[in-house]
Amino acid sequence: MASLLRCVAAAAFVTIGSCSLTHVERQTSSIDTSTLNGKLFVGYQAWFRRPSEDDGNSHWTTDMPTPEVGHVGVDMIPNITSYPPDCLFDTPFTLPNGAAAQFYTNDCEAVVDLHFKFMADHGISGAFLQRFYGYINEANGGWVNILNYAKAAAEKYGRGFVIEYDLNGAATSSTNVTATFLADLASLSSITSSPAYMRHNGKPVVEIWGFGIVTDVTVDDGVAILTALKEAGWYVILGVQQAWHAELVANQSGSYGPVYQLADMIQPWTVGAYDINSYADFHDGRQAVEDANALRDLGIESSIVVWPGGSSSNANPSEAFDHFPRWNGTFYQKQLDGAVGLKPNFIFGAMFDEVNEGTAIYPLLRTSELPTNQRFLGIDDDMEPDAYLTMAGGAASKLAAAWQ
Repeated sequence: MASLLRCVAAAAFVTIGSCSLTHVERQTSSIDTSTLNGKLFVGYQAWFRRPSEDDGNSHWTTDMPTPEVGHVGVDMIPNITSYPPDCLFDTPFTLPNGAAAQFYTNDCEAVVDLHFKFMADHGISGAFLQRFYGYINEANGGWVNILNYAKAAAEKYGRGFVIEYDLNGAATSSTNVTATFLADLASLSSITSSPAYMRHNGKPVVEIWGFGIVTDVTVDDGVAILTALKEAGWYVILGVQQAWHAELVANQSGSYGPVYQLADMIQPWTVGAYDINSYADFHDGRQAVEDANALRDLGIESSIVVWPGGSSSNANPSEAFDHFPRWNGTFYQKQLDGAVGLKPNFIFGAMFDEVNEGTAIYPLLRTSELPTNQRFLGIDDDMEPDAYLTMAGGAASKLAAAWQ
């Protein structure tokens, strides 16, 4: 259990052709789930399915029942060499050795278990599980299965987890958002009561992502949501648009400032806000000065988002391929170092498994290992498949030390 100090020692060696996925043996103690301070969590979509499984949306494709050449919704491909075979399926994408590339389903407990093992092996604190508003009442999506799998894996590996609601699909005009959140959290009490579920300042943690981004939920509705959640005893994190403090001006029409001021913690969503050339200015100005001053004045705690790069041209053909290059990990490392230096309560890694938009940090295929009959983005050939997990784990250790 998370309340006991135990060590998880892990070492794995697997091979795909000439590609070896090696984890250096390391020990990571079970995290303290009573506080977010000094930790690094990753966002976990966990939305991948086999074709026609659960609700039929596999998230591997955008406009076809199954992934096909020319019809695929991801720009990167996970390295699946350590995945259980019964959780995989063949695709029409041909690897250089002539074999079919395989994708996985998250609605397979062994996959979620493996993902949390990756987190533990690399010293990552755990995951914020994405729960899209539009899927809350969906009977066949497998989403509650995923939450239960994550709970079991977090307890097994001494990690923490949090439910993060995404406002996409919510609208004040058509649904009672406050009542929906409260009812859903009540129905998930067997999950949020887990010793692995994160607490902070003595309260269970929940995140609501999208204020200032998803504008179908009104400011008044946002105030009602925050008020109700806090009255119900939740510690509430808000994932907000990256220029959020500009909305704090009094009497600004349509401003979400009144919502932000009710938050216990603010997490500006910075994916796409800068590239490797503009990051230093963003860090030194927006994050170190504007965000820090606004949070200090409001008495609100902070979380900083980091991301490795981005590419989503297969799902969005109008977008440029590799539009936010990773620069062999340099872009990610700069952000990790910058975030640690600012000492937020915790760092949020966007994302663990988001191969759709090319922000994933779990083990990925390298450029020379990619299929030959469809364009995909690989990590550099001189990198280990789990290099980004290693970088994140290193930052987690540094931030933990800063909070000692």
